Amino acid sequence: AFLGWAFQGVGPSADARSAMASSPPTKVALGLLFGDEPKVAIYCGAKVRTASYAPLAQSVAAQVGGGVLLLQSPQFAGLCVYAVKPPTVAKVLERFPTVTCVAGHSIGGLWAVEFCRDLYDAGRWPSAGLDFVHLGVHGKGVSLAPFRQLPFRSVSWTYATNDCTMLRAAEGEVQSYVERVVEELPPGSMIVELDGGNHEQYGDYGS
Repeated sequence: AFLGWAFQGVGPSADARSAMASSPPTKVALGLLFGDEPKVAIYCGAKVRTASYAPLAQSVAAQVGGGVLLLQSPQFAGLCVYAVKPPTVAKVLERFPTVTCVAGHSIGGLWAVEFCRDLYDAGRWPSAGLDFVHLGVHGKGVSLAPFRQLPFRSVSWTYATNDCTMLRAAEGEVQSYVERVVEELPPGSMIVELDGGNHEQYGDYGS
């Protein structure tokens, strides 16, 4: 029973299902593709069903003028087996060399930036460069410092003021926490505060 709960996928919300129905994505080997050739690849948070990120993907696609690829751990019989990681950034770029921005929500953000480090260590960094966006990537003991030297064209880090994972990591000292993370990020990184937002609102699967 515990394992069923631990791997049970969450979402999508009614709004996310509506977004999926209004503009259905294409199922590809790596995930869900919104639009045509993707410019952005987004790694979903653990246990969150990919469709939950449909509103975000559609919004990003409209802003960048290109497709968005959503990636998640394998899912079997409604269970999200997040002990197995999603496809790597290297695999994404092999299939879709048009991707120039990688993003990830929660643990998906950690997986994504680790994949980018693996790409760099293997000497396979794309000549066009990559941007990276951390979407609600928080946790006690989590440090982004090991990725500070990766040659991203730009790095952004978002935090929602009501994000429970951020608040736990901050331990009551949000400003100090933000300042610490800023020190771990490359110089010139963009810090985005989402006032009133929470962890589940990156994907549309919670409150």
